[in-house]
Amino acid sequence: MKNINKLLLLSSFVLTACTTTPDKCDPSSDPGFLDKLGCVASGSYEKRVNAKSQEIKDLAAEQKELSQSVIELEKQRSTLVSDRASRLAEMDKINDKLASLESSLRQKNAMTKDLQSKINNVKSSATEVKNLDEDASIMEKKAKLAQLQKQYDELVDQMSQGF
Repeated sequence: MKNINKLLLLSSFVLTACTTTPDKCDPSSDPGFLDKLGCVASGSYEKRVNAKSQEIKDLAAEQKELSQSVIELEKQRSTLVSDRASRLAEMDKINDKLASLESSLRQKNAMTKDLQSKINNVKSSATEVKNLDEDASIMEKKAKLAQLQKQYDELVDQMSQGF
């Protein structure tokens, strides 16, 4: 009889071990004595530890990827800021040249309606470039700025041919 009791007790431990899953071995919930024995005997504790270790490795890899993305975005932002600053500096240069040219023509009494109209066209183009939507691509912005520079150069060439 004692052997049968021992056999029944041993078989209940084995059966408990076989039915124990890693989820039942969560230390945050307090498993019972038999569940703990089942966790140890079935290897569920080890499986849980391995799964959590893999999850930590996966999260670390994801964090590294996100950090690289942040670094790349910061580089792009820096490029955009410096590009915008250089574009605005070029705009200021063109506006200064245009104002100087207009002032010079007024002093020489050489300002004609045609020249004033052309200067106003270049000024309005400069305003359009300056107010260009920030969502526009860098290439589009550079193209508009180059077009403005070309308009200014054509104006200066026309004026030099006229004098």
